[in-house]
Amino acid sequence: MENTTEEARELTWFCADLPATRAEASGMGCSAELERLLVELRAGTRPAGAVVESVLVLLDLPARPRGYTPFPGQESTPPPAGSYACPGRRCSRTEVRAPGSPIPECPVFDEPFTFG
Repeated sequence: MENTTEEARELTWFCADLPATRAEASGMGCSAELERLLVELRAGTRPAGAVVESVLVLLDLPARPRGYTPFPGQESTPPPAGSYACPGRRCSRTEVRAPGSPIPECPVFDEPFTFG
């Protein structure tokens, strides 16, 4: 499933907060449901926005306000050379790796970031 700009933003937010989200779900006893939603996201059967909404409902959190969506052609420029990016470019998350530190990983898809 190809992500729209809005879907990529949702996935970026979700990916960055997934460790805290997993901890919250574990504390509430709904880890299995969260993992089921992740399976659907990984398989491409549900868009990122729908999964994020389901997670917010699952954890009884308020809905995130929708941000500004640029017109086509006004999207942000790609990350600068020398950073690591989301595997498969599913979202816009990037990481800069300090020398000697481990390669960043995507907690949503359990894959290492790609260099580029």
